[in-house]
Amino acid sequence: MALILVAFLSRVDSLRGVERFARANPHLLPHLGLRKAPGHTAITLLLHRLDPEKLQAALLQVFPEADLGEVLVVDGKHLRGSGKGKSAQVKLVEVLALHLHTTLAQARAEGREDQALLELLDRLGAEGLKGKVVVGDAGYLYPELAGKVVQKGGRTSLS
Repeated sequence: MALILVAFLSRVDSLRGVERFARANPHLLPHLGLRKAPGHTAITLLLHRLDPEKLQAALLQVFPEADLGEVLVVDGKHLRGSGKGKSAQVKLVEVLALHLHTTLAQARAEGREDQALLELLDRLGAEGLKGKVVVGDAGYLYPELAGKVVQKGGRTSLS
């Protein structure tokens, strides 16, 4: 987990990237409790074996001031199996409420995913982001998007 955290803080944005990061930085591995760089399969298996509720409890011990009721996560996905043949790959964006363990809004992204997310934020209404912290990967860190979050009373890393 420490390797994944360090890699993500170093702007790595995928699990394959974590594998490449580990191979490119062998001098860090002993400091992270590793003898050798784990492969993509080992990293993926580790994440699949984690109990999300136990991980959340552990993170809350490290960051007791965190209020998950204030956090909304934005994410985009490509539907597996779509885009075969001549059909286009289907992309979705969604807004998740961590504390509710549910998706608040979801939409198909026809063009850029950030544009679809702007539309989702509009659908949440004026009160939908009040006092919330909106987090997501680097693909959503656009000034226009951060401005919309702030306009609706929320916060993001760009605001």
